[in-house]
Amino acid sequence: MDHWEPSDVVDERPLISDLLAEHFRTIEAVRDEILADEVGRFLHSKGSNAKRYDEIWILRFVLSHKGNVKSATRAALDTMKFREKKKLNELGDIRYRMVNVGIDPAYPEEWKDKEWLPGQEFFASCCEPNALIMYQPDMSRGVIELIDVGKVDSHAIAKGMCDAVGDWSNFNLYSNESNFQVLDHVTRTTGRLTKLCRIFDMRNVGWNTVSFDYVRQDSTACKVVEDFYPQHLGMACIVNCPDWLARMWNMGKRMLPKRVAEKVAFLPNMLKAGKTKDGLKP
Repeated sequence: MDHWEPSDVVDERPLISDLLAEHFRTIEAVRDEILADEVGRFLHSKGSNAKRYDEIWILRFVLSHKGNVKSATRAALDTMKFREKKKLNELGDIRYRMVNVGIDPAYPEEWKDKEWLPGQEFFASCCEPNALIMYQPDMSRGVIELIDVGKVDSHAIAKGMCDAVGDWSNFNLYSNESNFQVLDHVTRTTGRLTKLCRIFDMRNVGWNTVSFDYVRQDSTACKVVEDFYPQHLGMACIVNCPDWLARMWNMGKRMLPKRVAEKVAFLPNMLKAGKTKDGLKP
């Protein structure tokens, strides 16, 4: 019997080779525009950036901007400048620097000597046990983030923002860079476009647990991630959501970029479904 990997069974991720062939002309047009820009040409040629900013990297912008050369080029140039400003290309491999949040000192021994990402210690101080779990069950597929939202003290995070500590913005940036490095590596090694799945468990969320200052500023952070890490988020699943929070989402989703909002899916409330005879049937 031939050896097979778990990801070979069912895999609906699009093939990179197909996407490159389909968008070849647009990718070349964006590359030409980048090289025609003085700053873009300088950043593209700096160090090993030419390998980093290749056709697969450009493809993500082309897909996110629906094949629009002008907007994809602008986003790519802005990202190159942002990465230069933040020295992200100098970080090296930080793929597995993310540590599950809120389980110290119970997390595995191999994590104890890991160097946490900038800002992660601050974020952990705002969390209860098992508030954020990072999981990659199949090394040939993407990352799953499970966030128990009610166990994250958004008021403390918002205060950190207001105090200009910078810890939350650092953690948000470097955690996304870490995730993106994993997703990019899997994309290139499997030949399939790989994205992040983020699951928000709302079962412990109450009216008083939500900081609207945090929600507003986190919405801005989501836009930054979507702009600088295109094709990063595959889906955001909301589970066990109270009715009042679902209504708030319908009013507040305008604060998020359209490209982010359309990736949000509300799943059936399993806490309610389990109370009915037929609630858990497929």
